[in-house]
Amino acid sequence: MLTNCHTLILRNLLDHGPDPPPGEQDLYLYNVAPDHLPLADGFCSRETHRFDPPPGALERYPKLIWVKCHLVVDNFCHYGPGGKPAGGLSPAEKEGYTYRRGAGIVPLMLEYAAEMEAPLNEADAHYLAHIMVEIAVDYIISAEDRSVPGTLRRARTAIAPGLMAEFEEGIAALYGRTREEITATHDAAERFYGDVDDIDFLYLDGRTRIILRKLRLPFIDENVARTRRLILDSAARIPDAMDFVRDSVEMLADRGAWAGGGAMVGEME
Repeated sequence: MLTNCHTLILRNLLDHGPDPPPGEQDLYLYNVAPDHLPLADGFCSRETHRFDPPPGALERYPKLIWVKCHLVVDNFCHYGPGGKPAGGLSPAEKEGYTYRRGAGIVPLMLEYAAEMEAPLNEADAHYLAHIMVEIAVDYIISAEDRSVPGTLRRARTAIAPGLMAEFEEGIAALYGRTREEITATHDAAERFYGDVDDIDFLYLDGRTRIILRKLRLPFIDENVARTRRLILDSAARIPDAMDFVRDSVEMLADRGAWAGGGAMVGEME
């Protein structure tokens, strides 16, 4: 899932309001780090969607557990309660929310690809449809509760310097990087999407970049407009986004089942 969904799930799990306590705002940065870091040059999802802290790292930086929380939610949305299996599955075989809902978006994806003259087979259409579900769910959340993107934005801009330093050092330890490399990613979302403070832009026009990049289509006005319509049409076919948020919170409530230091590989996309 994308940032609004992860943020709302964490906010509900921790029983936070739109303005989390100052000492816990940084948890939202840990929680979206697997998706935020790859927006910057030099990081990839394959690297960030792994949780295998080196000896002593989790004890020194216990808030790293919220990175793992992100991976747990990603696996849940792709595979369902059973989690990520050892072997690979085709898009049609995956039973998580995004793929089940994505099945209903496949016709829209095929129609869109044909209009855009972008080659797309059935399996790839199902894969892209699950990404469209993630984009549409984030749009739905931003439309229904505009405080959610504000929670993450304040975490990025208003946390205490000491908490930011701890975050940078902890993430660097987790991924075997330097603190300076993590610091350099702070404006990655702005560089990828543009104006991240404009909610109406970011969760429609900004997110069109994900699909256009996947299909190797140029970021020109007519392509953005057609992809914006695809997001809106997809959102109209997703009536239960908040049910997924609720189910995720209920799944995460048993922290003993997931919040240890054991290694985990999360679904990358």
